[in-house]
Amino acid sequence: MTRVGTLGIADGEGRRGARVDSRGVVTPDHLGWTLDWRIGADDRWRTPQHETAVRQTLLDDTPVVRTAMRVPGGDAVADVYGVPQGHGFVVVEVTNDSPAPFVVALVVRAARAVAVTESTVIIDKRPGLLLPRVPSRWAVATARSTDFEVCGGVAQEGPFPATRDRSGRVEAAFLLPVPHRVSVRAAIASAGDGQLVDLKALPSAAEVARGWAAQLARGMRAELPDDRLMSALRAARAQVMLAGQDPRPSGVVFAALEDWGLDAEADAAWRRLPGRERRRARSRPDRPPSLGELETLTARAATPGGVGSVAAELLLCVRSLLAWEEPERARGSGDEQIILLSELPESWRGQPIEVHALPTRAGPLSYAVRWHGSRPALLWTAPPGVRICAPGLDAEWWSDDPQGETLLTGAAA
Repeated sequence: MTRVGTLGIADGEGRRGARVDSRGVVTPDHLGWTLDWRIGADDRWRTPQHETAVRQTLLDDTPVVRTAMRVPGGDAVADVYGVPQGHGFVVVEVTNDSPAPFVVALVVRAARAVAVTESTVIIDKRPGLLLPRVPSRWAVATARSTDFEVCGGVAQEGPFPATRDRSGRVEAAFLLPVPHRVSVRAAIASAGDGQLVDLKALPSAAEVARGWAAQLARGMRAELPDDRLMSALRAARAQVMLAGQDPRPSGVVFAALEDWGLDAEADAAWRRLPGRERRRARSRPDRPPSLGELETLTARAATPGGVGSVAAELLLCVRSLLAWEEPERARGSGDEQIILLSELPESWRGQPIEVHALPTRAGPLSYAVRWHGSRPALLWTAPPGVRICAPGLDAEWWSDDPQGETLLTGAAA
């Protein structure tokens, strides 16, 4: 599941967002119901869970989840993202990127009560789903799927009947026609003021992605010679920033925020961190990570919906590979020892590396690696009283100078 939402604290709790699975199903935070989708093309209905031609990406590695499903001549594309209006809305925008019209069915599942007031779907007695217009057709069922009516072409017209079930088994589908090369936008409301929002005035997916790019420029920065890893790191940073707003965040999320210099988010998360998670947050591994661990986490983050499940672990792994702080004093010295690049991936050899404003116990650390043939040149600025070494570049070298540059042998440990 990939998180979407916005940053900032509202009314003493995190802004509400949602989680999106690998097929584009949306689970809003704290509401108890989910939103699925179906596409009715001119040949047949398509359900994302049952189709093989479904792809999912993050727009510019930000929490804008784009799920594309093949239809004749093109794609049906569902973008899901958070916007900051009110207490936070989650926008669901479906685009018909094909030469023929189709119908989208937005399917509310696991609700206790569903009713419709004009273009607003009232779910569990509060505005829940805001539609761009009154749905052209609808279907509703209790304790079963609406696919028979929707996919069978027998969805109904006219007023929608209010439907209740105390066990939360109401399913309701709302059908909207989508002309070719046109988008329809709906929004999930997390507050009672949902009826007041103008869907057309909400930011677009591209605008939200640009806003996230500015947020991701904060804190520690690393430029690494691995495009897949860099993409995963950008996505993971956004995921832990959103996870840090949970009412009870985890210790590993706090640790990732702290280790990547996202101080505002880390401070806010610490105040809501349970005692057990505080102890977990303060624990650190007794050795640097292996390259195998890094590859495993990077591969998992690259799968659809995977980055949300490994975001904090990936950030902590990369941070420890770039600079690992030994828990004990360096042997024979009173200095703290920091190990830069305990191992160097073979694909990084000969490629430039830059790390800026990496937070350590003693203060910020920055360094860069340049290459002269097969020999690496290391440039660094470190806090005073810190001893650094770089066994992935030169097994014998170390320095306790606060800044400098040196040409290393390239003989790794």
